Amino acid sequence: MSENTLASSLAERTVTLDYAQLPLRAVEVAKLLVLDQLGLQIQGATLPHVQPEVRLVEGMRAAPESTLVGSVTRTVAPYAAFVNGTLAAGIEFDDVHMYAAHIGSHVVPTALAFGESTGATGREVITAVVAGAQVMSLLGATTVTDLVSAGWHASKILGTFGAAAAAGKLLGLTAAQLTHAFGIAGSEAAGTMEYELTGGEVKRMHSGSAGRSGSQAALLAQDGLTGPTAVFEGKRGVFRLLPGALDIDGIGKLWEHFHIVDTVFRMYPTIGSAAPAIEAVRHLQEHSDLPWRDIMEIKLGLPEIAIGHGATITRPTDAVSAQFSTAFSIALRLVRGQNRPEDYMNADLWTDPELVSVVDKVAPFPMVFPPGLPALLSCQLDITLNDGRVLSRTQGGARGYPNHPDSRDSDIQTKFLDNVDGIISPAQARRIVEHVEALDRVDGVHALMALMSS
Repeated sequence: MSENTLASSLAERTVTLDYAQLPLRAVEVAKLLVLDQLGLQIQGATLPHVQPEVRLVEGMRAAPESTLVGSVTRTVAPYAAFVNGTLAAGIEFDDVHMYAAHIGSHVVPTALAFGESTGATGREVITAVVAGAQVMSLLGATTVTDLVSAGWHASKILGTFGAAAAAGKLLGLTAAQLTHAFGIAGSEAAGTMEYELTGGEVKRMHSGSAGRSGSQAALLAQDGLTGPTAVFEGKRGVFRLLPGALDIDGIGKLWEHFHIVDTVFRMYPTIGSAAPAIEAVRHLQEHSDLPWRDIMEIKLGLPEIAIGHGATITRPTDAVSAQFSTAFSIALRLVRGQNRPEDYMNADLWTDPELVSVVDKVAPFPMVFPPGLPALLSCQLDITLNDGRVLSRTQGGARGYPNHPDSRDSDIQTKFLDNVDGIISPAQARRIVEHVEALDRVDGVHALMALMSS
């Protein structure tokens, strides 16, 4: 292909990426992503609000290529990615990334589904996960903030291309074919965040639909369908029509860093920008006398993007809006001392008078944080009490963030075990952990995925 476009550049780098090029930490984080995802999918399979997607695919009775987590049904790889990605996003507990938004629930289900259908080795699956993360990160580096500010669901858009890269890698596409796959995926890459404001569990489906659309684009390109090769930077390309500017000349330098290592693992089932606030409250509770009934005001400084991305929600109407409400998360921590998935899905708590009384005292405001703190994932918390005391905490990042490496890996394994507790046996959970730990040393993922069916 003689035309030099962003799609062709990404395609060339993706198809030539080899496991031997991956630094150890990139491999380790890829495996952590897989483990985190599988725990979320196992729990997600028990949730009622994602069952319409499961029933839809089970009813297709398609060729049994890949596993549906928590089901006896197997289906074609794109629709396994669809269901499993939806399950993974079912409790707002998947990972966060400053460029790519959410890598795991878009890329991992796709890589595992196509790892099964193609008979790929564990190392090939890991490489596909890293490739998908690279594509999402490079595309999101200069666009993700603008996309979110404009109301687009950035990870749904970026994830469609990440899934195309992961599936294309495992299908063995040529650079020309993958370029066309990106072009095809551009016709599927969309999704708004109106669910934040007026509700809708469709948000959970965005990860799965990105996996399905991106991987189908790869299959179609393999079979000869073509797409616009300038799908990104063309006059009517995706990122000319959507907000943001692409620095095409800088893509080579961006590719040199393996962005998967910057993944943030959520330790709370909330919007990512709420985690620092929860951690700040938790710190003050542990180190100060903080009776929640004596609170007069809670001033909360947040990055500007977080103000419109959850901080303004004060009256949850469904689980999505509860998990996106930073004020509701703060109230849960202060009043109930916990932020469990079931707390956000309990409709009685959305209007609980004690929680609402705290929510109404939260006053968010935008602020810029000093160098050294995560620009998009920090907060300034100032709680004024009736006795005149002001308890303050500046929080940069939280557990599960790259700047908290001391406990991150063990925290993720604990999170996996907590998510599957009571759903599968401890012995089965331990086998899954062992299989994931050995992913870079096994011939395939069939044995791992066999542990995921009901």
